[in-house]
Amino acid sequence: MYGYAVMRLILGTDVLQSSNRHMRISRGDVVTASTKASRDLYVPRNLDLLIHEREDALYRPAKIWSWQFHNATVQIAEQLHEALFRCPSYLGAMELDFSEALHLRCFRNSLPEAYRVMGRRCWLFYHMGESWAVDTATREIFEQYGFVVDTEDLGARRTVFDNYDGLEHFRRVADFNSVFARIEGLDVDRVSDLALLLEEIHPKLFDALASAARTIERAETAEDLAQAALSGRRLLERIADYLYPPRNGKRRGRDVGPDKYKNRLWAYIEDTLAETGLEDSSILPRLGKEADRLVDLFNSGLHHDPGREKVEGAFRDLVIWLTKAIQISPTHARKAYLAYENDIGQFMRRIVDSKL
Repeated sequence: MYGYAVMRLILGTDVLQSSNRHMRISRGDVVTASTKASRDLYVPRNLDLLIHEREDALYRPAKIWSWQFHNATVQIAEQLHEALFRCPSYLGAMELDFSEALHLRCFRNSLPEAYRVMGRRCWLFYHMGESWAVDTATREIFEQYGFVVDTEDLGARRTVFDNYDGLEHFRRVADFNSVFARIEGLDVDRVSDLALLLEEIHPKLFDALASAARTIERAETAEDLAQAALSGRRLLERIADYLYPPRNGKRRGRDVGPDKYKNRLWAYIEDTLAETGLEDSSILPRLGKEADRLVDLFNSGLHHDPGREKVEGAFRDLVIWLTKAIQISPTHARKAYLAYENDIGQFMRRIVDSKL
């Protein structure tokens, strides 16, 4: 029952409702079996708001009920910290790093994801069609604190079918975040926002992003930068594959076959605008023409004179364009089962074969 009490304390600060920041929230007990384990675990990456005066509670064998905010800003963390500081059971806040083994195991992979919030909107997660499992008490508490509550199928994420929960994956995510956040025109908050969105389309997108980030970071020659540009082209192709898979025939006069990924990016934007009732908006020509420019740029424009400033500028524009395209309707972009369909299919085939 203490989980509900903590929820009321956090929601009662009104920080989440006022932030309008898109975040996923995990919550649950973090368990340490020894004083050494707790001291090894509670080591912040950068932001350290732990209340060390209360270390008798923090650094000992214990279980501590924790809320973990994916994609929170420093400002949100500081506002929550200030609002909760006088609560005697509050032990502080810290920045996590999932490219570190302890943080990955004890926080990300141990605490179940439970909610998504964006301003005064909230979605309660359930897994693989089990909407009946949504806790009605949790819904009522969110509504009491001013949220409009809906439910969302989390798909196969965080289940046995999820193979994107290891250190190598999160080190790729960390490479993307650290390198792209340093590009002029981007920052940590914008890059983190895109990382959250891309993870929900398909975590494998970080393969191309990390490849580009690592190449840009190490680039010493024009050939190195040309290789980074090639990663950008592969990324655009994969984005098109995930957002609007190839199909036969034409879409409003455009071929949407496997190699026509530029047309498929247009088709995705058109369909998403139709879903949201914005078909007559100026968004389509603006985002569509920018997609054309980026495709042409990564296909050939960067290979003749791949200077660092030009390559980094192209990736900056790609990040900005992609964030805008997905944020037309994040629910339309999310692919709850796409990344896991092969593993689910193999599992089902084994079940069928075992019964034959």
